[in-house]
Amino acid sequence: MWLTCRADAFQSGGLGSLTLEQRVARENQLIRAGERSGLDPLNLGRLWGHLASDYEDEAEFEKAEAAYNHALQLFEHLPAGAKDYVVALGNLGSLYLLTHRNDEAMRCRKRALAAREAMGDKLEIARGKELLAEVYLAEHKYKEARQTAEEAYDSMVALKDSNSSELVATLITLTYSSCMRGQCAYAVDRGREAKSLALSAPEADSLPLGEARMALGYAEWKAGMKDDPDAEMREGIRILRRWMTPGHPYVLGAMRQYSKYLNETHRTVEAKEVAEEEKRMNTAQQYTCANCTVSVYGLRVR
Repeated sequence: MWLTCRADAFQSGGLGSLTLEQRVARENQLIRAGERSGLDPLNLGRLWGHLASDYEDEAEFEKAEAAYNHALQLFEHLPAGAKDYVVALGNLGSLYLLTHRNDEAMRCRKRALAAREAMGDKLEIARGKELLAEVYLAEHKYKEARQTAEEAYDSMVALKDSNSSELVATLITLTYSSCMRGQCAYAVDRGREAKSLALSAPEADSLPLGEARMALGYAEWKAGMKDDPDAEMREGIRILRRWMTPGHPYVLGAMRQYSKYLNETHRTVEAKEVAEEEKRMNTAQQYTCANCTVSVYGLRVR
């Protein structure tokens, strides 16, 4: 089981056609120019938030944490930045999950949920609960993960959430947490629903689609299905590798899931090949966060 990757969007744009490396360079240029020209704090914070998310995709975790902190400092006392603040706080929680700092991730996401509740937006509250469910999943608290994700998903549907990526993320959490509790037939249904939603997105081979296919493949494997899991996981890995830098922890996690599947289905030669490739990629990159601090936003809950 591996965690979904999430970097919720800030309200800014114009960089979507660039590569990840080009976006990082351009965002740094825009931030420097904005600081020189006195760009308003809201838009400057959004630039820092975009940069943080892209650093996270590059697995530049120390730089990502610093950028999230810049964004949060700009948003925290800005009334117009309330939604941007909870997005940045949730994304910082994602960074902490990725670097195995679950306690800090939970604190960030509890703070984000409290901020959403203070805003009084029922849809945002549902999204905040889904973020908590992801932490429960990382902590192997599968009962809490499923209950929280299911409550969040039901609210999102009732409130007609138009953000398909939020729905897909919630369904992925439901897929893994349900299957971990032995309810893999139910999990397959949720995984298929996640895949269908992701396929409806305008962009072909989107990152949520890659995540959904990995989750569905896992549920089908554990439900005892024969050929489908292999196809789903292969496609999931292909899509993730398109979006992530080589050796990114999420790609490595997907490859470990696939290698375990191959071993369990007695395809040991293929399993060894995948495991060796994963090891080479991991050795080549050695992504760590040894010098990351714990952000003040991950230390206190209001």
